Amino acid sequence: MHWRRNVWVLSAGTLIAQIAFSLTMPFLPMYLSELGLTRNISLWSGLMFSINFLTFGVMAPIWGSLSDRYGKRIMLMRSGLGIAATYVLMGVARNHIQLFVLRGANGLVSGYIPAAISLVATTTPEDDLGFALGMVQTANAVGLICGPVVGGAVAQLAGIRGTFFFAAALLAVASFLGFFMTSENVTPSMMRSTVMTDVRSALENPALRVLYAVLFLVQAGTLAIQPTLPLFISEMVRSNVEMITGIIFSLVGISTAIGAPLVSRVPHAKYPATLEGALIIAGILTALQAFTRSALTLGLIRFLFGFVNAAISVTANVLVAYASPKDARGRAYGVLNSVTAVGAVVGPLLGGFLGERFGLASSFYGSGALLGIAGILVASGCSIIAARSPGECGDELRVHEDVIAEEVSEDGPAPSGPRI
Repeated sequence: MHWRRNVWVLSAGTLIAQIAFSLTMPFLPMYLSELGLTRNISLWSGLMFSINFLTFGVMAPIWGSLSDRYGKRIMLMRSGLGIAATYVLMGVARNHIQLFVLRGANGLVSGYIPAAISLVATTTPEDDLGFALGMVQTANAVGLICGPVVGGAVAQLAGIRGTFFFAAALLAVASFLGFFMTSENVTPSMMRSTVMTDVRSALENPALRVLYAVLFLVQAGTLAIQPTLPLFISEMVRSNVEMITGIIFSLVGISTAIGAPLVSRVPHAKYPATLEGALIIAGILTALQAFTRSALTLGLIRFLFGFVNAAISVTANVLVAYASPKDARGRAYGVLNSVTAVGAVVGPLLGGFLGERFGLASSFYGSGALLGIAGILVASGCSIIAARSPGECGDELRVHEDVIAEEVSEDGPAPSGPRI
């Protein structure tokens, strides 16, 4: 198994895919205006983001379960080409309703980066998981930084509609890279189970339950300030607001890209403690942003936040892998993606409510509180998570699957195909 080639190819694919995903996002409100929408543009912009997360959250466990049965490479091809098709259709949309439906369809077929992470986690030796997933997280962060810049250049040359066509082309490249340039050994389970059975087996794992709860809080907390941060910045600067806002947003991606490879060098036995400390620090740094009175101070804190964000992303993804057996990591990450998708919907709604009701600064307090609670949750469940050494990880989930397999065998022969 050429696991190193998988890591490099999928890091490249993740970089290309993330550029494609993020290059269109800054222009959605402007695209709505171009489509003729004149009222409630902010509301519709929020709906465009939310419907994507909601439909992705519904389908993520299904795609994760199928990837365990039929392989991650086919999921990379399916998701990449499926998203590309929706982008092409978005580029020819005639009104905001069509765009809304296509954003929902985009979420239904999404899953390239989760499939890439799952394939890396499945094919990489346990001792090298930190390095491998750190590389993918770095590529993801760099893609987030480069996407808006590339999108701006493409929009300048070919218009907003042109950004969707360009994103579709990038995703086609990422799809073929992921399918033809990687390798895996597909060993489907001997039993046939429903998606709900797969989800149940993951949720019955105590370590995964803790990690899912933690990462829900992380996603909600991190995104809670998204609706209010641009407004918060606009109150402290009087000129070049758009440019300064873009710089402050990009600083987190830059420091995350720098920090992810550094975190991967931490001994795996210290990952639970590292995650706990990073979450506490992240909560403090987020709350401190409410007290800033200059863009320079805010930018510095956001830059520091990116390093702890890298620590959270790398350690949490590795711990999810350690908490599940290799042949069940697709479903483990599938459930995780559903959980974080819900967090991505809840977080901005909570932050927007707090900012509207109690002032913009309150969203930072709420965000910091959620991250702090996540840290406390890791501390309370640290013994459960830490008990999973690389050689022992996933034993409990295997026990649950054995029980389910016995139930299936008692009920009769397995059906000829998966039930979804």
